[in-house]
Amino acid sequence: MVVVVLGALALLIALARLHTYHEPLERDITSAAVIGRELLDGRSLYADMWDHKPPAIYVTHALAILLVGQGPGAIYLLNVAAAVATLLGVYVAASAVGGFAGGLWGAVFWTLVSGDVWLQANQPNAEVFLNACIVWAFALLLHAGGRPRLWRVLAMGGLFALASLYKPIAVAPAALLALAHIVAPWPGCSRRRALADALLIGGIGAAAWLATGAYFAARGHFTDFYQAVFTYNHFYSSHYWSDNDTVRSQSVLANLLNSVPPDELFPKILSLATTLAVVAVVGTVRGAISGPRRPWLLLIGLGIGTHLAVALPGQWHPHYYQLWLPLLAVGAGWAGAAPPAPGARRLLRWAPSAVALAAVILLLAQQVPLYQVPPEAWSRLKYGEAFVMEQKLGRELGVLLAPGETFYEWGAETGLYFESRHSPPSGAFYVFPLVEGPAASPLTMRAVADLDRRSPTMFVVNLSFRPRTRHPILDWAEGRYVAMAGGVDRGTYVLLVRRGSRLDVTPAR
Repeated sequence: MVVVVLGALALLIALARLHTYHEPLERDITSAAVIGRELLDGRSLYADMWDHKPPAIYVTHALAILLVGQGPGAIYLLNVAAAVATLLGVYVAASAVGGFAGGLWGAVFWTLVSGDVWLQANQPNAEVFLNACIVWAFALLLHAGGRPRLWRVLAMGGLFALASLYKPIAVAPAALLALAHIVAPWPGCSRRRALADALLIGGIGAAAWLATGAYFAARGHFTDFYQAVFTYNHFYSSHYWSDNDTVRSQSVLANLLNSVPPDELFPKILSLATTLAVVAVVGTVRGAISGPRRPWLLLIGLGIGTHLAVALPGQWHPHYYQLWLPLLAVGAGWAGAAPPAPGARRLLRWAPSAVALAAVILLLAQQVPLYQVPPEAWSRLKYGEAFVMEQKLGRELGVLLAPGETFYEWGAETGLYFESRHSPPSGAFYVFPLVEGPAASPLTMRAVADLDRRSPTMFVVNLSFRPRTRHPILDWAEGRYVAMAGGVDRGTYVLLVRRGSRLDVTPAR
């Protein structure tokens, strides 16, 4: 029965994601996909293909491309696989307290909210992989099953370590869950043993990062790895773009303090998750009063850790809030399967199930209309016209350019490379780190050297990214490229072609 229901829910997730199979993708996803493809072609991470996330996301995309080839199929595979892995983790975690009924309620809730358009959750950015790792570690921590065994602690440590290699913010929920485990350890487990468990989990995470650093050191790329993942990320989490398009400095402590106001703690984009949050909070209060306190303390610890994980970068992007969805599904599952209070009347015995069913109906009412609009509309709801235009231009570039020809874009539209399936001539292939932060100067020099060595046929300029001062990359292109003939309006994009190239049809002087 459980296998059938979970299989049906997994199929429902796969069908729901199929609706937006051809949706224009945002830049984090296309960056990871492009880098994953280039790694398979032998290019080096950080030393050539530059981004500031740890390596797990790029390796994951490379594996998907190996399995099904580059393109939307690989994205779809990762999307469904991560969502289904989290579905199973939510079921196991929710069944630890609510039994069969709690597990199924949690799984149903996850199925309904896992593709929340307002949290950009219907496509696989890094948070979907964090969710899969963290909810399974949470599930292992919940299931006592007698004296804790070493394999369980090792598995939790491995899951948290893997999550941190997608994004280091995973350290926050890991630390808070470890603290909750020490306060309320497994039955029959002393606090001293729980402390040893927490130290072992932390040690596994440290070992994973040391091994990652050793790998890049062995390849001679440790400095590139360190500057991208540590130096630049410190800048990223301690700076923000102000209203007048200037970069302002702030501390990580300020990020945490800024997370307290309601606009950041409960933004409007959490409207779909609010239904689950209400059910989960009511269940938490009731469970903490009348039931075993350990599971609810762990859930509260995970909630605090999740809030810290969302707040630490200080950027408040909608997809960060996806980290709330699994724990809310678990908490709502527990609430839906809560046992009746002693002496409750017969009608009241059905109250938890009735509330859970009402939440399901409300979530369906909010979600179903979205599947009656095309995938482009989903992208517009989330990002406006930016990635719709990017997808269209990327496909046009794929037609304009012959095999072996390349282009370079001054902008942040990495989806142009994804859609056109042309390799970027430089691994410094989006503008933000080229104009601000500690990587700006070395990356700019690298990009100019790459462009000199592999001069692209076309140079694409997004006029939305006009630097406040002259930039060496634009100076490099100025004398080498001319406007492409045809006069087609492409919005903020200008297409330039290399003088003397196949696409240059300007009259000879």
